[in-house]
Parts: sequence; structure tokens; C-alpha cells
Amino acid sequence: MKFSPRFWAVIILALGAGFGMGWMAHLAASGSNSPALPLRLSSADYKYISPLLACNASKLVPQDTVVSNAIQSVVANHEAQNDITSASVYFADFSTGKWTAVNPGDKYYPSSLGKVPILMAYYGLSEESSSLMDKVVLFPKGSPDLNAEQEIQPEQAIVPGQAYTVRQLLEYMIKYSDNNAAQLLYTAANQSDIATIYSDLEIPVNGNITSSTLDFMTPQQYAILFRTLYNATYLSRDDSEAALSLMTQTSFTHGIVAGVPASTTVAHKFGIVSFYNGTTVTKRELHDCGIVYAPNHSYLLCVMTRGSSDLGSQEQTISDISQTVYETVQKSE
Repeated sequence: MKFSPRFWAVIILALGAGFGMGWMAHLAASGSNSPALPLRLSSADYKYISPLLACNASKLVPQDTVVSNAIQSVVANHEAQNDITSASVYFADFSTGKWTAVNPGDKYYPSSLGKVPILMAYYGLSEESSSLMDKVVLFPKGSPDLNAEQEIQPEQAIVPGQAYTVRQLLEYMIKYSDNNAAQLLYTAANQSDIATIYSDLEIPVNGNITSSTLDFMTPQQYAILFRTLYNATYLSRDDSEAALSLMTQTSFTHGIVAGVPASTTVAHKFGIVSFYNGTTVTKRELHDCGIVYAPNHSYLLCVMTRGSSDLGSQEQTISDISQTVYETVQKSE
């Protein structure tokens, strides 16, 4: 049995239990049953972020049962059809403070979702070095092709023997989920610098990934990365904006994006890990996480799925969850 991509074993993140549902919930004003929404900077300079200035930390907002029930219905339907064996979902509406987590204890292998912290690390480093994004990195001839075993092949990928700037590699890594670009970025960085993002956000590194210890992350644990970007609380506002802008250009459109109207902007990243028996895929995990910029409601949606059916069944499951969340949120106005 084998799973891909192999190289994520030493760089994938595993968030600690301290970033569970309690941290993720929006907070309410003391003595009030309505959410005390965070104070945010209102600026026409940014399209994808809403900088957090302050928040009230007096009382937790309960889960949104309407959204939760709608998601659970979709998950149960696809489980009954054997499209998936399990799914876990985290949702948070930045505009209202509503949130929910479905099957919050289920854990999955994030796979290419781990490219987001690499992106954030490079943006963070570029704030200290204005020339970093223009640094040239060679992709040596004869390098192993880390995309070879991927079920979802990059629409574009870097070519052995050619050189690329860091900026170009980041684009290949995020837009097309090119594993070779991600590996170059990881090895080209100062390892102590690349580790800083993990320590700053209190994210431990799991260096012992095996088939039996593969699943170690929940959607709500992973979601802190997108919350940090949207709130512009780790990177600068300009870099948070740039990171999310790049993720709006992701070429994968069969999950969250497929479930919302074509005019809706989505900043997201997908991840897939496949298990093989010879050349046949016997099971896989497919995930899609990001921010949906819906009318009057910017919300975070992270869906992680596991199944043994065809890839299209898992893609459809994520799409149906996305559509259901979108329609439920719009009806709540």
C-alpha cells in the first residue's frame, strides 16, 4: 500500500487540541444573546481580507443548528449512497458570527492543504527581505516527479532543468498544486525560518507519518490558517490580501467552487491522498477548504472526506455540501 504525495511526511502540520471549537467560535457581549461581532477595519483597499482590530471575549456563541442540520443531511445522503465513508465539516460566517462543526472529532490527512503554511511562511519572510520573491531557484534535471502518483494532475507544472523565481514557484504550488514546486520551496528555505510559522501559531510538526498514523487533523484545526489570513492577524494586511488573492486562482473547481454560483469568488486549497493496490486506487481522502465571498456573507468552509468510491463521488459530495451551505446562508438573511 502506498499513498501520495510522499514528501509531505516531514512538512505537514498537525494543529494541537488547543485550537478546537472553543477558539473557533465567535464571541458574544456579556448579558446579551446576540453575537458581539469583532471590530474590523473598513477599507476599500482590500478585497479578500477584513482586518481584525478587536473582539469581545465574554461569551461563546452556540453552534448554528440550521446550517449543521443541513450539512448532516447531505453527508448522511452521500454515505447512504456509498459515495463516501465519512466526512467532517467546519463552517464559520465572518459576517454574522455563526459557526458549526459536523463530525468534529474525525481526523484526516491534510496532504496538499499543507501548501498553505508554506505560502504563508514565504510571505512572512518576504516582509523582512524585499528581494526574496525574486530569488531564482533551479529545478534540477533528473529530479523525481512528485506529481507522478497524483490522481489530480497539475494543469501546469515546473519543468526539470529550468529556473524559477520564488514568486513563480508559489504560483505553481497554489494555483496548480504542483508538488515539485512545493518541494523546491521547502528545501530552498532556511529550515529554522520555515519552522517559525509553526512555532508562532503553536502548530507541531508531525515527522512520523505512516499508513497507521496518517489521520491526525480535523477541519476546524486546519481552519485557523484561513482565519488568520482573513483577519490579517499574522501576516501584514497586504501580504494576507496577496495570499488569499492567489488562492482565488486555484485551478481545482470540482469541490467548493462547483457548489456556489459562478460569479462567487472563492479563495481555497484542496488536498488529496490516494491509497493504491498496484495501480488501482482502493480508497482516498479528498478535502477542500477556503473562504467563500458570498453576497453579504463571507464565510469559511472546510470539508474533509474519506471514501472508496470513484473520485467524482467525493468531489460531488463536497460540491453538494458547499451548495447547501451557500443556499442556507442566503436564506437566513
